[in-house]
Amino acid sequence: MNSTTGNLAGYRVLDLTTEPGFFTGRLLADLGADVVKIEPPAGDPARRRGPFLGENPDPERSLLWLSLNVGKRGITLALDTPAGRDVFLRLCRGADVVLESEGPGSATSLAARGLGYDTLRATNPRLVVCALTPFGQTGPYSRYRASDITAVAMGGNLYPTGNPERPPVRCSLPVSHFHGGSDAAVGVVFALWARERTGEGQVVDVSLQEAVVAANMTGPAQFSLTGTPSTRAGANFRGGRAIFREIWPCRDGYVSFALRSGPGRNPGIVRLVEYMAENGMAGEELRSRDWMAYNHNLVTQDEVDRVEASLGAFFRTRTMQELYQAACQRSLMLAPANTAREVVASRQLAAREFFVSVDHPHLGARLVYPGAVAKTTADRIGVRRPAPRLAEHNREVYEELGISSAEQDALRAAGII
Repeated sequence: MNSTTGNLAGYRVLDLTTEPGFFTGRLLADLGADVVKIEPPAGDPARRRGPFLGENPDPERSLLWLSLNVGKRGITLALDTPAGRDVFLRLCRGADVVLESEGPGSATSLAARGLGYDTLRATNPRLVVCALTPFGQTGPYSRYRASDITAVAMGGNLYPTGNPERPPVRCSLPVSHFHGGSDAAVGVVFALWARERTGEGQVVDVSLQEAVVAANMTGPAQFSLTGTPSTRAGANFRGGRAIFREIWPCRDGYVSFALRSGPGRNPGIVRLVEYMAENGMAGEELRSRDWMAYNHNLVTQDEVDRVEASLGAFFRTRTMQELYQAACQRSLMLAPANTAREVVASRQLAAREFFVSVDHPHLGARLVYPGAVAKTTADRIGVRRPAPRLAEHNREVYEELGISSAEQDALRAAGII
């Protein structure tokens, strides 16, 4: 699967997904696959989701659409018609992967349209079919519909997130789509690898709920040992006898620093106190303590409050960048809580040419995108084209399929494409 233009160059992916699966197609496109996004003739509903580039709510200017479908070609096809399904099967004969995000209970799933795996496999035994759905293809919830907040809640990530005195909160972005989307892309790549040995395709079944459970790391598994569910601590963490702050305001934002103990942590606290003392801001409470013997599970809340008052006063006199530079120079376990402003301005990301600019002539704009998820020495990973306009690649894709211009015109007149 190696080439000079991408690890997956030469592979074709038919992307039928709605928003939860957009990221999967984008990752495969970044890897060099020819990802063909298939929309209904009226366009994917995500095109009408804001925010939009400029003030005009134009379906071609949805930033959601532009960001998650970059790198793909785009065609329209009505799969709810016999003629549309016939055209889709013709596309499948020359494809390697089909992506969908409709669950078994959906009237718009491939199976409900008479295009289930058995039918697709009979058309092309080498086809890999990947379904990214809220609860997977089996189990008592498999036919349930669910949004990102449902997957995050039932995956166990919602409950421990937020402040302890308030209800749980979700991340502002649909994290289950991104966790599940990357898991699906990995599953597809492994299925293609297996096909090189067996000559046959297979089904890749990804559950958004399970992707979130996996992202919780050891939390769910620890319950069987402790009997205690994770609790919300907000911008804090809990020690044995006290609650400690972990996110601190500074002059222009926030930094992350924790008064955690241990062989890797205590020397850093010593160096932080030295840094504060050099600036005349380390009080007696800080300078008199033996920080190498410090154990955060043994200190009282009163002790923590006094120490944190000094730390907080010091952090507020410095910018995020000043504190981060000091952390790098002095080996402090401190990091800036970057916003989009700092991420875009990052010297590290600039040095690695992470962000790429893509021209959109039809929009009169040049947009900046996150680039490659990884760098390889042999193949280029990254953005290859802007997101497709509605029906932008109909003519070229259908001509590749052997459908003449006259036939396309007839299909268009019948509302098939």
